[in-house]
Amino acid sequence: MKKKHNIREIIYVSGSEIDNHCFYSYGIEFFEFMSCLDNRPENLILLKHNFDNAKWNQHSRFDYVTSQEINELIDDYIYGYGDFCWVDFYKEEDLDQLTKLQIAELLFFSHLAKPLNDIPKVRFAYYAHDDGWFNKLYVTKLEDYEMILSKAVVFKLQKLTRRSIIDIPSDISRILLESTKEGLFIDLSKIKKGKGEIQIPITAVGHYRDMDRVYDLKDEITDYKIWLVYSKSAWKLIQE
Repeated sequence: MKKKHNIREIIYVSGSEIDNHCFYSYGIEFFEFMSCLDNRPENLILLKHNFDNAKWNQHSRFDYVTSQEINELIDDYIYGYGDFCWVDFYKEEDLDQLTKLQIAELLFFSHLAKPLNDIPKVRFAYYAHDDGWFNKLYVTKLEDYEMILSKAVVFKLQKLTRRSIIDIPSDISRILLESTKEGLFIDLSKIKKGKGEIQIPITAVGHYRDMDRVYDLKDEITDYKIWLVYSKSAWKLIQE
């Protein structure tokens, strides 16, 4: 079932204090995640899902999708799945080569959203609940998450303002990624729009795993000291 996507106006990202390749987030839905990757994965093992058009691998007994089904999955009603968990893989033949230990590690991750020993060598290990409400993500390359985060801001901003907006430059996207170590909170519901300028309030709120608590912060935080500003086709950070 296709879903009409409503844009969540809060982005919260907590970089794990234990593993700097693990991120907890609120506000980035699956379709946004996939839209914000230049080279998105096309093959996914679906560990928890309710997608009707998945394929099935006899060796591993895992459901999966390839490039033939991926757009249909992106358009599906992911929120209705409840839990949604997947990892990417390179080619279909790889599923027939999974060892017993690798299968056990994947099942453990899908059950507890953490590695048994090590996360299998994949680009992404993704665990979400209520699509965009709670996400725990392991990434192999931090550059991938830097891209996802900065492009998600632009993606949402374009939808909310109906303006054409250029990508956030790497010097600022690196600061945003670094800020996740303090619990980055971006509130697009409180943007200030002027002639040719958009100001987005951001702040550090610490580390949360309860996203109900994170959602409540939007009403509690009234004084922002840092603004991400888009003006004259350029981005800058301003601290008051």
